[in-house]
Amino acid sequence: PATHTMCQVLRSGNPRKGTSTARPFCSAPCIPMRGTIDSPKPAMTACLTASLVLNTNPLTVMTDLDDLASSCPSPTRDGVIGHLFGTGRLIGDRRDYHGWRNSCIDHVLGSGRGMPITLSVIAIEVARRLGVHLLPIGMPGHFLVGDATDDHWFADPYHGRTSLGRVDCRAVFASIHGESAAATRWSDTFVRPIAARHVAARMLNNLKVSCERGGEDLANGLVFVGP
Repeated sequence: PATHTMCQVLRSGNPRKGTSTARPFCSAPCIPMRGTIDSPKPAMTACLTASLVLNTNPLTVMTDLDDLASSCPSPTRDGVIGHLFGTGRLIGDRRDYHGWRNSCIDHVLGSGRGMPITLSVIAIEVARRLGVHLLPIGMPGHFLVGDATDDHWFADPYHGRTSLGRVDCRAVFASIHGESAAATRWSDTFVRPIAARHVAARMLNNLKVSCERGGEDLANGLVFVGP
């Protein structure tokens, strides 16, 4: 049987006020996560997994993605990236990078701001609707997208950049981790595609970390992944 995920974000009360019992803020049973990088819908699993805003209808998310695809003037890999990120429609959130909402596709579609992985998932899903097969690239520290037909082409949705090569990807890695780390740790395996279940797990981990950092009225984030 396919693996399913149950995600639950809990809002905790204030212990000083005697309300420390956690109660559900929102929970979302997710579609199967038994995808591979070759699945026809490699990213929608992660999309629905991260669609955690209370009362959000996943069909609304898919409709928004459909609309983005239908308005793309050029159904090519560079056309998709330019349409989504070159026009300012979607941008990297530099003001509140670690905010928990940046792990929720529905919120990112609404606000136009997100973190690298959510922006990449949107790019992959919009491209898929246009017959363009983009892949999730889980480079440590910064998510990218690649092309199923060209393993030397990459795009960086967060920074709105396209047509990156492996040398460019290493430069992005070095800008995050430092040149010394790049010199000793960099590997071409960092720019290989990852499976859909790993995309979902990484998005959920980001959500968990964001909740642990605090902010808004979220005090605890619990993520359950299992059969």
